[in-house]
This record gives sequence, structure tokens and C-alpha cells, in this order.
Amino acid sequence: MVSEEKVNRPCDNTPIRLRFRFRKVGRLRYVSHLELVRTVSKAATRAGIPCWFTQGFNPVPKIVFGTPMSVGMESECEFVELRLTERVEPADALERLNAATPAELTFLEAYYPDNKLTDQCFAQYEVLVRTDKNAENLAAAFRRLLSDPNLTCRNLTHGKASERVVGRQTGDATVVATGKNTLRLTMTLGTSQGEFLNPDYVMIALDQATGFLEGSPIENAYLIRRLAALDKDKKTFR
Repeated sequence: MVSEEKVNRPCDNTPIRLRFRFRKVGRLRYVSHLELVRTVSKAATRAGIPCWFTQGFNPVPKIVFGTPMSVGMESECEFVELRLTERVEPADALERLNAATPAELTFLEAYYPDNKLTDQCFAQYEVLVRTDKNAENLAAAFRRLLSDPNLTCRNLTHGKASERVVGRQTGDATVVATGKNTLRLTMTLGTSQGEFLNPDYVMIALDQATGFLEGSPIENAYLIRRLAALDKDKKTFR
């Protein structure tokens, strides 16, 4: 339990922001963002964290997430803020929240922030690719395409054909063959409003140019993982 010395109630009823950094891996990569919100909300309630609840007929804990990941992607660096009615010891809240969640959803750090979640502007990703093709040749093709500022992803949005130029953000990407049929791609992409680029769009563009996903979906696949969050100067966001 939190000691009386750790409790500090705000006099104006303004909720207090407690930020958590967490990882979401394994089977939980298939959980949607809405399901993740529900999971964290229930976990915070079970953990006995003094959450600030929304008003109305169906009050729920006020929770704010950073830039969410798409279904099917893993992350080692996600952020969520709980709004609290009273100040608690971050280490204590971290321990109690981890006790209420599965191992594939692990809260790594808790602190009271002095910045906003919107100050995160970039994210670092790695993509692990499995292929039945020659990995060295595919890596060379990826490097050539990723250095092209005109690399474009063509897809359907709400039944309408659309194009997104993704090459403007992939110039710093690196691609390394890690085995005969495996390779690793790393890149830094924008996450801020107006500059957000889903890493899946990059992989779709590469597939459209090379056809690397053709064939067996077991032998030809990729896994996207977010590694780190960065601020506007591309320094570690915290």
C-alpha cells in the first residue's frame, strides 16, 4: 500500500499524469488498440491505482496512449498515461500494475512527466523478414528501393485506390542479411501529426516492387517491432 507520506491530493481536482513505458509482444500483438485500452483500464482498477474517472453515466478511468501500433506489430517502447486523483509512488504503481497484467504486456518504467506525449515525433523500428529467396539479393534490392525518395505504396482505402509516397522517410534505413533466408531492416519513421508513417506501408511498397511475399505465407513473412521513441531532435523520448 502507498504510505500517507506519498499521497498528495491536488486542491483543484486536476488529474495528475503518471506515465508508463511498456512493451507489448507475443500473442498480444494481435490485440487491437481498443482492446488494449480496456485491458489497461481493468488492470489499473484491479491494481488499486487511484485513477481519475470520466464523468457521465458510464465513468471509466481516464487513460491516454501515445502513438498506437497496428494489430500484428510488436513494441518494446509504448507509452500510456493514467490520470490520477492522488500522487503515488511510481515504483509502487509499476509493481502493482505488472502484477495485474500478463507477461506479454510488461510495464517497464513509471514516472511523472514534464513533457507531453505529443512531443514524440519519431520512432525506431526493426523488421525481421523471412523469405524463401536469396536473402543477400533481396537485401540489396531493399537498399536500392529504400534510398529512392519516390518509393510509393499503393493500396485501397475505404474501397478507393490511393498512393502514399514513403521513400521520403526511408533514406536512413539499413538492411542486413542475417542468414540464408532471413534479413533485418531498421528505419526511423515519423509519428507526429501530419508526418506519421505506418511501417507496414513501407513493407507493402517493398513487396509491390519485389514480390518478396509471393509464395508460402509460412516461408515469406515479416514481423515489425518498435524499438524506441524519439523527440523532434531524434533523441530518446521519455
